[in-house]
Amino acid sequence: MSTELRRAVEDIGQIVRRDGGALDFQAFDPEAGALVVAFRQAPADKCAACTIDEPMVRAFLEEAVRAQGIELTSLQIRSPRG
Repeated sequence: MSTELRRAVEDIGQIVRRDGGALDFQAFDPEAGALVVAFRQAPADKCAACTIDEPMVRAFLEEAVRAQGIELTSLQIRSPRG
C-alpha cells in the first residue's frame, strides 16, 4: 500500500511543481489511515486565483489516493512558513 500511496502523492506533486510549488510525502499511518504531506504554494505573482492552493491539493490528493484503493481517515497538509 505504501508504494501506491507514494505514487499518488508524487503524481499530484508533479502537478504542483509545474505550478511552481512543492508537495512532499511525510508520513502515513496505515492503521489510523492518516496521511501527512508538506505543501508549499507557488508564489501568486500575477494571479492568485491561477495557482494551486491548499484546498485544491486536498481535493486532488483525496481523489488520487481513493483511486489507488486506499482509505484515508485524515489528511494533514503542513505548510512551511518562510
